[in-house]
Amino acid sequence: MKVETLIAGISATIAFGAAALALWTARGTSRKDGYELARVLYRELTSPETAAHRSALEFYRRAAHRTQRETEAVLDHYFALLWAFEHVRAGRQSLNQQRRINGTGPVVDYLDSAISWHVQEWSTRWSHLRQLIQEHVPQLDDRHSISTFCELAEEVLGATDTIDALRAEANADLR
Repeated sequence: MKVETLIAGISATIAFGAAALALWTARGTSRKDGYELARVLYRELTSPETAAHRSALEFYRRAAHRTQRETEAVLDHYFALLWAFEHVRAGRQSLNQQRRINGTGPVVDYLDSAISWHVQEWSTRWSHLRQLIQEHVPQLDDRHSISTFCELAEEVLGATDTIDALRAEANADLR
């Protein structure tokens, strides 16, 4: 074997090894960034600001009577919480689409585990809350946000009758 061929083979092996190491390092960095995004998304649902929205909605939902003024006041909280879930779904989709290339599968599992309680609780509350709000706001324009929430709920919890019913209610408002 010629020296040039031997050197070329060694150089190719070193280049291949360097490329593999770079790929492995990039994948690890992406996974680390993925976990940071998952923590940010979880904070989206547990921040003091979101807690204030959840509390306002719960007090409204549990109240014995609701006025038009109270309903109008709670709408900002209603949509703020729906949009928080939309943010979480957008981030989850990003992580899920990187699953093959960057190995973010464990990150998505971590996120799902962290948010599953919140998604479960609100999947059972939205229908009743919507009905209460629609007593004063019959043309509640939340179909897109509710649909996005239902998609997140199905991705995290799997398909359920509760989620199907919520989606059907939101779509029925189009008629």
